[in-house]
Amino acid sequence: MKRFLLLIMLLLPMSAMATLPEVDKMTEKYTSKEQASVVNISKQMLRMMGRGIAGVEHVDNIVMLSSDNKSAMKGMAKRTKKAAKKHKLENLITLNEGTTTTSVYTQISNDKITEALVLVVEKNKTTLINISGNIPQEVVINLIRALNMSK
Repeated sequence: MKRFLLLIMLLLPMSAMATLPEVDKMTEKYTSKEQASVVNISKQMLRMMGRGIAGVEHVDNIVMLSSDNKSAMKGMAKRTKKAAKKHKLENLITLNEGTTTTSVYTQISNDKITEALVLVVEKNKTTLINISGNIPQEVVINLIRALNMSK
């Protein structure tokens, strides 16, 4: 769980444009059937929340979709991997810790991260975080150093 929180802290100051269409479709599908919870944090809310967080000005949107419904959990994982492949997002890391698997996919354009998908599959819950923005890679490097995760 500590690693997951550190990962979220690492990715929070990231993200341009809107979410991937597949994430929007998953959000609509699973929330309309009350199979998932969704949190959508806009650029303006990020600015208000993130004062003092280096790099937050580069984040445009964060969408978090979470479900403990078995069918939705499987669908979210499958659709996320399919969307990552379709949009040519690179799998930066997959972390297996006990019964939890965390995968991070990113899309880089002009040396900036424009899209990040974080898929966390636990035994009884799946969470997808989509971060959109135009984040310089050096911001990520500095965050890794600050979090002491580069070891």
